[in-house]
Formats: sequence, C-alpha cells, structure tokens
Amino acid sequence: MSRILTADAAFLAGFEEPCEHLVPDPNDCPKCRLTEAEIRRLAVLLRSDTAPAAGAVSAAA
Repeated sequence: MSRILTADAAFLAGFEEPCEHLVPDPNDCPKCRLTEAEIRRLAVLLRSDTAPAAGAVSAAA
C-alpha cells in the first residue's frame, strides 16, 4: 500500500476503487454519485462570495 501525501492524491484514490455496490466507477453508480441538487447545494456552500465579511456584526432581533 502506498502512502498518500497530498489531499489531491487522497481525493483521486477514492475514484480508483470500486464503490461498496461493486460498480467499478463510483461516478456510474446511481446510489453513490451526487445528484444535480446535491452538486448545486455544494456549489453554493463553496462559493467564496457568500461568506460574511470579516468583522461584520449582525444586529440581534
């Protein structure tokens, strides 16, 4: 077993193994792959412009 040294290598290693449903490519597995809705939600979470500005204080209601 080789040692994984980077986050990118660890991410790619997950795509080189079959999924738990024994589908060789997890992207082809209907149970493992992300749905379009999940991808949209992740894209919103990962957008950098949605983060609040540093030092911004919101008023309590």
